Amino acid sequence: MRPHTSEEISAFAKWLTQACQEAGLTAEQYGAKVRIIAQSHFLTEEVECRPDGDGNLRWWWSWGKPIADRHDSARVLTPDEVDDLVDVIRQVVTIPIRRRP
Repeated sequence: MRPHTSEEISAFAKWLTQACQEAGLTAEQYGAKVRIIAQSHFLTEEVECRPDGDGNLRWWWSWGKPIADRHDSARVLTPDEVDDLVDVIRQVVTIPIRRRP
């Protein structure tokens, strides 16, 4: 398996950034990372595109877990499954925060 170039990884990050923005999320790209800023700013998340132990590119949560399919957590998403990635990310950053009375 050939190593992935920084340009290739950056292109995936750009693609995800644009897809998040088109879905109404505030997203910013920083190299291989994409920061998704929640309206509340409490749930802002940064995901990163990088190879796993087998050399396959994956998207990773800030807490070090690969991003998995929303409906099948055993299936790790690939970098080109952008619509599914946006769906999963949206579920994390748009959780309504309950305010105490």
